[in-house]
Amino acid sequence: MKDKILLAFEFAKRDLEEKYIGTGLGRFWFILSPLIMIFIYSVIFADFMKMKINIVDNTYAYSIYLIPGLFAWTAFANTLLRLNTSFFEKANLIKKISVPMYVFYLSIVISEFVTFLISMLLGVIFLIIIHQPITLSILWIIPIMILQSIFTLGLGVISSLFTPFFKDLKEIIPIILQLWFWMTPIVYVRTMIEKKYPFLLTYNPFYYFGRTYQDIFLYGKAPTFNNIFIMTIETLVVIILAGYLYKKMISTIKDII
Repeated sequence: MKDKILLAFEFAKRDLEEKYIGTGLGRFWFILSPLIMIFIYSVIFADFMKMKINIVDNTYAYSIYLIPGLFAWTAFANTLLRLNTSFFEKANLIKKISVPMYVFYLSIVISEFVTFLISMLLGVIFLIIIHQPITLSILWIIPIMILQSIFTLGLGVISSLFTPFFKDLKEIIPIILQLWFWMTPIVYVRTMIEKKYPFLLTYNPFYYFGRTYQDIFLYGKAPTFNNIFIMTIETLVVIILAGYLYKKMISTIKDII
């Protein structure tokens, strides 16, 4: 098992190295991409929208609210999309070498987690630059990111197991993610929908992750027990179901790809 995990890290390293291969700036894109996003939403977008959040005393209140949720969603969506098509993306390797499919799953999650981590660290640096108060609660970001990655792994494994049988899922999942994004308070505040459409929050598993990051960035608040409990339970349910389906379906899938 230890060898398989080390192999997953090796594949993840190769994936990160190949991500921007052939580009002029190379690995610098890992930093440049989130920096551009921070610039757009802290300078251009926030000023254009003229949107004020009267909850923290900071000129960049909207940016502080938006950036962590947007980075978290980007990591979630990118990881899920890659996992969903992983059997097709890794088909040649699966046929050539005797490596369990879960190694490829883990390598994708690890690779995307590194990108996610770099983005969130730049987000924290942004807080320092704009003089937003930072408390020890900022340390909660890492365990919540890990929990989110495990949750995404579970969802991605489940969707990937059905995609070889229902190839339309490759097109359907991106559409679902677009709808899911707009049903989650990331670019707008939750007070806009919590009274009229409370079910969009209560039954939205990603909402609890997004809200946790936003509360940490905006208020320096540690996650509530209720949020941690919900995120943990939904993650356990999804990852256990993923493991069960993987054992049941993996041999059949390898025969058809």
